[in-house]
Amino acid sequence: MVTSCGDYSEVEDLAVVVGMSMDETPNHHLRVTCDIMGSRESASDDTSAHQNQDMLVTGEGLSMASALENIQKKMDKRVYLSHNTLVVLSDKVISNRFASVLDELERNRELRLNEMMVAVRGDADQIWAISNRSETPLAITIRQAIQKWGACTDAFRAEQFRLLRAWNAPYGVAHLPWLDPQAANWVAGLAFVDPQGGIAWWSICPPRDNGALWLLGDTRNLVQRVVFQDSLRGESGQVCIRWVHTHTSLGFRYHKNKLCVIIKWWGNGYIEAMSPGHVPDRTTFEILEDQAARDIQRDIHQCIMRMRSADVNLWRMPLYRTAPQLFRILERKDPSWWKTCDVSYVIHPHIVHSGLSTRSPG
Repeated sequence: MVTSCGDYSEVEDLAVVVGMSMDETPNHHLRVTCDIMGSRESASDDTSAHQNQDMLVTGEGLSMASALENIQKKMDKRVYLSHNTLVVLSDKVISNRFASVLDELERNRELRLNEMMVAVRGDADQIWAISNRSETPLAITIRQAIQKWGACTDAFRAEQFRLLRAWNAPYGVAHLPWLDPQAANWVAGLAFVDPQGGIAWWSICPPRDNGALWLLGDTRNLVQRVVFQDSLRGESGQVCIRWVHTHTSLGFRYHKNKLCVIIKWWGNGYIEAMSPGHVPDRTTFEILEDQAARDIQRDIHQCIMRMRSADVNLWRMPLYRTAPQLFRILERKDPSWWKTCDVSYVIHPHIVHSGLSTRSPG
């Protein structure tokens, strides 16, 4: 029986699962591979150990629960799923049984809806093939890499309770961090999952893709490089702006049978670095804010074009919540309204000296 901290208090007697991957086998079973933090002595001959003594144990079953029971049979200690376990899902599992896996995870009382859920193209257990010379289990290393992204934007906050909130909302789209073992720092972007199990893979690489992060919501501590024209010196300069906090919201306007999506962005930031010879005075700040606004609008607009090309509809649920009657009219007339509607922008950057930057609107 897989245990929880509610029934077992001695950590030394537990085989603590810090990560697990899920794949679908050709006979439609679920193959679960667990990254278990423990000593070599706690595993049977069916396990393999890393140099850091965490173990990979695999079991199959018709469901996650039965696969975990088969893993338990291979262990001398009781298997315990830590509440912040890294859960890696293959694209096949997401397409064919995403709802049932979510249901099992939600009902599992050990995980407490706090496990971190991520997606992989191809087999999920491929991530365990990467050698890990650190003393830290590989699942924890990956989780820490994702948490660094989560510190910059809520789009990469991958706890299950957040995913369920988006997934269960009317016309909701769930997004999971997309792992790629070949990518720098593991994270390649986001995987958007629609209610039918369709997946859109969206590559994100800051600072090139800051527009995507801004479109997805609030951000913290993003760096933007801006080339500006210095009116006093009559030459161009470069500056790095650190946006301490940004906020993006959506509005909708329907006029003459045409929908317009209004993207409102504001951010507070400060100059982190500037090319030599330029003075960060009031005039320069105004020039920088004007140029930054144009660059931000350009980056968000390019992201919208990519969103439409990838068939990722981020506006369906917001419109439904804002104007449900209008939403139903548009869905009936033209389900692809989000690909053809107009977009307008209200961009308000506020640049200050570093000591004056805050999280409040400018």
